[in-house]
Amino acid sequence: MWLLNFYSKLEKNLSKLEKILVTLMMMIMFVSVFIQVLSRFFNLPIPDTSDISLVSFAMMTFFGTGLLVYTKGHILIEITSLIKSQKIVFIFDVLSNIAMLIIGAILLNIGFALLMYFFENREATMALRIPLAVPFTSLVIGLVLMLVHTIGNLMVLFNKYKTAN
Repeated sequence: MWLLNFYSKLEKNLSKLEKILVTLMMMIMFVSVFIQVLSRFFNLPIPDTSDISLVSFAMMTFFGTGLLVYTKGHILIEITSLIKSQKIVFIFDVLSNIAMLIIGAILLNIGFALLMYFFENREATMALRIPLAVPFTSLVIGLVLMLVHTIGNLMVLFNKYKTAN
């Protein structure tokens, strides 16, 4: 029980950080797009800020992945609402979370390999030369957060099942 309480507090604190990061990236994206519109409309000599909006959009997406798993805002299969047996619903929930762990681990492996590639080759965006390692770091962090929250979901599922029986 203490482990579940500790993990729940950890997840809650991580979700607060995720919300801040997602909101910050959304604000950066909004401001950079606004600057682009003003620059083009008034023909201002402002450098192209499209790279900033693209990188912030990628970071918002990747950090948001973990947050969606925590809030259970990701795509769910609602067939469990039609199943009467709580044991079958439990098994279905456990299997879907295990599948998410497996998929997340595979994507994390691919994402980490991409991150190492971009660190080694120092590739950057076209206009502002923002290192591509920045969005790929957020990919890896987002996948780790997704895995952390999926493990938390499994812990809650097993705790509910144990207390119900």
